[in-house]
Amino acid sequence: MTQPGFKKSVFFDDLLDNKSVEVEVENMALMLHRRGEKVYATGVYCPHAEVRLDPKNTSGDLIICKAHGYRSNIKTGECMEEPDIKLNTFPAVVEDGIVWVKF
Repeated sequence: MTQPGFKKSVFFDDLLDNKSVEVEVENMALMLHRRGEKVYATGVYCPHAEVRLDPKNTSGDLIICKAHGYRSNIKTGECMEEPDIKLNTFPAVVEDGIVWVKF
């Protein structure tokens, strides 16, 4: 990886398109969301109530919290129910078939 601060996570081909998975990168729990040729990285906790999110609870570009139904955009972190709170998002880059994340 040529960009400083990025950490190796998973092979791009191991991610299924339009699916999300939880991974651990250097003791940091993250979620990776593949959408076409792009991967988005987010935190694993709902910004509203700190409930752990389930990667199976995604619909398009939204991840839905099982506790209260709050929806957050995986690309921007924006919470649809409360715009003042945001899901943590992290830069992700695919290079040479590997997903690299900066946190």
